[in-house]
Amino acid sequence: MKKTLLALALALVPAFAFAQSASFAGRASVEADYKIVKGLHLSVGEEIRSNDNFSALGSLRTTVGMTYKPIKYLKVGLGYTLINPWKNGKEIELTDGSTTTYNGFWAPKHRFFADVTGIVRFGDVQLSLRERVQMDHNGDSDMNIYQDPRNKVALRSRLGVKYKGWSMVEPYANFEIRTQLNGAWGSTSGSQQTKKDGVTTYYAYTPAGYTHVYNDRYRGEIGVDLNFGKHHTLNPYLLLDYLSEYEIDTNKKGTRLYSAAYTNLFRVSLGIGYTFSF
Repeated sequence: MKKTLLALALALVPAFAFAQSASFAGRASVEADYKIVKGLHLSVGEEIRSNDNFSALGSLRTTVGMTYKPIKYLKVGLGYTLINPWKNGKEIELTDGSTTTYNGFWAPKHRFFADVTGIVRFGDVQLSLRERVQMDHNGDSDMNIYQDPRNKVALRSRLGVKYKGWSMVEPYANFEIRTQLNGAWGSTSGSQQTKKDGVTTYYAYTPAGYTHVYNDRYRGEIGVDLNFGKHHTLNPYLLLDYLSEYEIDTNKKGTRLYSAAYTNLFRVSLGIGYTFSF
């Protein structure tokens, strides 16, 4: 008995260490899917996401999309998402060098996307490969364009497998890589300098445009589609994300670089979605 308890304790050490270094979040969504004609569908959905570690509301997302399946091996899609993240109050630097403090506010962004999915089936097992290009437009007039592009473009490549041997239950697993195609980039010159207040240090900085291409997210997903008749589908799922985002901190004029580094994070997200098809 003691040996069993010891073995169990040792087995839980890696899981506990992972839990200490990871953040946790939640998602919930509802969607309506309308079949216009055979192969052509229109969908409208609403999703709510929490902040990391369920600390607060993260964002609301409204999506309108259309998919078309000309043959059984191919599906194409177009869509738009209104992303409404909630931003906590903070002090920001304005273009004239002064600062101001904002209270909490909604900061809407606009996402446009197009994708192509190839589908093959071996008996009850379905394999798919989806390539999606998306562009996020940030219309905030106070954003620092030397830290992020106003129109951020990414490629999302997803490989999936799904078992369709049971009528009501369809388990699946996906793996996705997201590649940023136009990240901000630049170069420094000279040695590190210090502002007169003796606190803030910086390098002289020369922006080089949006030329940084890199993988910033690796995602694993497992879930199941529970089909209750032809019209109702419930989808519980688990997302495991490894994020490696390159963050640049400059002044609003793009002449001073305060920091530039990859920020790595594990995120575990529990989600559930409901789809009504008609």
